[in-house]
Amino acid sequence: MTRRFVPLVGFVAPSGSGKTTLLRKLVPLLRERGLRVGYLKRSHHRLDLDQPGKDSHDLAEAGAEQVLLAAANGRCFMDYAPRRGEDGPPQLVELAARFDAERLDLVLVEGFHREPYPKIEVYRAASGEAPLYPDDPDIIAVATDSQLPADALPVRLPIADPAAIADYLQEGLANGRFSREDPRDELLRRCRELRHAGAEPRAGWLSIRAGEHCWLARIALAGDDPDADAMLVPRVAPTPDEGLAEAADIADIEAAVHCHIYAAQPAARAIIGARMPYTAAVGFQGRSFQPLDPDGAVLLGPVPALGLDLDKLAAEAPAAVAERLVEAPACILAGQGAYAWGRDLRQALERAALLERAAEIYALGRQTSV
Repeated sequence: MTRRFVPLVGFVAPSGSGKTTLLRKLVPLLRERGLRVGYLKRSHHRLDLDQPGKDSHDLAEAGAEQVLLAAANGRCFMDYAPRRGEDGPPQLVELAARFDAERLDLVLVEGFHREPYPKIEVYRAASGEAPLYPDDPDIIAVATDSQLPADALPVRLPIADPAAIADYLQEGLANGRFSREDPRDELLRRCRELRHAGAEPRAGWLSIRAGEHCWLARIALAGDDPDADAMLVPRVAPTPDEGLAEAADIADIEAAVHCHIYAAQPAARAIIGARMPYTAAVGFQGRSFQPLDPDGAVLLGPVPALGLDLDKLAAEAPAAVAERLVEAPACILAGQGAYAWGRDLRQALERAALLERAAEIYALGRQTSV
């Protein structure tokens, strides 16, 4: 069952830019409008909320993984499991799941600038720092005291007018701009929809990036629908290994391909490795595929094609596919299908479906011209 996910909006900027000052003004404004607001901040300092000598502190030191202190004026929950783990700090989505989604309308996040979620940049021209938004596609607005270039994509918000920023947040919530669905649930839902849709792509692998990891699930023509237990969570390394052993299984190969693409293409937030018949067929030409239909020609452009021997697939496909997708939205792997990336799952899936449609039109055109 899909879990309700508290909408998240981040505020990012270098230290000293005024993020916390702005948030102190925003919270009471949002409360006046009837919104229930939570707050999440990543601290780089040691967490020391409890006091030595107290029972709760002593039991935590003795090995208790979680401690809940309850008092008349509130509760404090401390989770010590991350300090004993080997996977680094928890991801944003895991921390957000700790909030009670039934009691909140919005969580304002300070930090987590590398995570893929909606963010507002706090930018002051006097800081002398370069803005973050040109290199971060998840920045949806910039709260600033200066003008943005005419071609800038984010919305400009006046930093001196917190009420205008509150208006923007309230409107975004009303319009559904900030997701209420856990990204992991969205991934599984999309996989199930594709499998039962009766249209391409109906088989392959679908992933979403989540910070330094990605979630990867299989789209299968037969068998059971994917579930959370079958989801892979590989780490996206900045410089991933160049290949795998020849004996690697298909899941390992797919995980490596997706991770290489994420490492090479910072704008990618979702990827599909689609097994599509017409696309696989046109890939056998051994050269870039140029769609003939107007939509494919405009939205995809020339699609690079790769021909790799099956015995070299594990070793060569991850780096080769990622290299092609630095400049292109999709890439064909001859005899296998295609990979397409997007800024979200919707865009990645649209690009894959558009490529298969363009390949079908191309194939039918060749038949009628004989």
